[in-house]
Amino acid sequence: MSMENARADDEIDLAQLVNLLIDGWQLIIGAIVAALLLAGAYLLLTTPQYEATFRASPAAASNFSGMNLLSGFSVSPQDAYTTLGNRLSSFQNFERYVENHRDDFEISDEASLARVFADRFDITGLTSDVNGSSELSLTYRYPEGEAGDENLNGYIDATAEHVWDELKNRFARANKAKIASLNTRLDVGEDKLVAKRKHRLFALNNAINTAHALGIESPTTPQEFGQLNPEKEIIYASLSGNGALPLYFMGYQTLEAERKTLKDQMREGLSNGSLRDAREQLNERKQIAAMLDEDSFYPLEKGVSNYPDERVVSVIERAYPEDAPIKPRTKLVLALAILLGGMLGVMAVCLRAGMVAVLRQRRAG
Repeated sequence: MSMENARADDEIDLAQLVNLLIDGWQLIIGAIVAALLLAGAYLLLTTPQYEATFRASPAAASNFSGMNLLSGFSVSPQDAYTTLGNRLSSFQNFERYVENHRDDFEISDEASLARVFADRFDITGLTSDVNGSSELSLTYRYPEGEAGDENLNGYIDATAEHVWDELKNRFARANKAKIASLNTRLDVGEDKLVAKRKHRLFALNNAINTAHALGIESPTTPQEFGQLNPEKEIIYASLSGNGALPLYFMGYQTLEAERKTLKDQMREGLSNGSLRDAREQLNERKQIAAMLDEDSFYPLEKGVSNYPDERVVSVIERAYPEDAPIKPRTKLVLALAILLGGMLGVMAVCLRAGMVAVLRQRRAG
């Protein structure tokens, strides 16, 4: 067969196909209408789904300056950011919020709340990207009839408030731990001073006994003692090597007076530089603890936003209501229905033509 004949056959076949489709236009239109009816039923029966998104980054370091005043404890913006992100991604946290705001959500009583949480929430940004920057993004999908943007903002605010309270509680616990440490430091330091006083008391007892034995009633020197008691020969040596006289030369009256005072005030007036510093720190920490108990420690709130979410993160975008649902997408569904209906109509026309041709061949045979 020549090329001209092949082209002619192709043109004839194409013309036949066009005529075939024209003849079967009713079937094609019927298929498209049927597909559109099915698409309409799907759109009517499907509850529209909307989407709201909250975005944030780590807050300024100044938000936590009140918690970083004291040594031994600090809160960084990343700490607060990570704590909030982990809380928001916790089902238990969402469950507690829903229990207190059940009427605000479109959730059937038979629905699994865990499944609802998994299906409706997407959270990203819990870890830093390769450049070290962080951006928390929380997306919430909700059915028509629910104020999903308000629910998402409310959930984030409630969670952020709990995170802020948790950070304050960490600060309070760290302060109490420091108070306990300072009390221990004072106890140890005072015990050391008491031990020194007990050592002095032991030395006084020995000196008093010696003074009584020698009859030294009041302070004297070896020379004076020798002149007053020529019959007694006193030989002494400085045990310390610094030339100081033995303690018993103070006389038992003076020594007994010192012993009585020491016994009566064994734990009074215990002080040195280290203990004074510890007591100053302890008084400061106790004042802070008292203010924390009364929720009146102003440095924690100074310069911090009144919005709970802005206390722990820097808000980039709060959730707002969307005009168009994310699904079903009406225009896309209708376009696919027309396309699918047209394809099915063409296939039906071709199938009908093929069946007619087969029947004609059988009759002709």
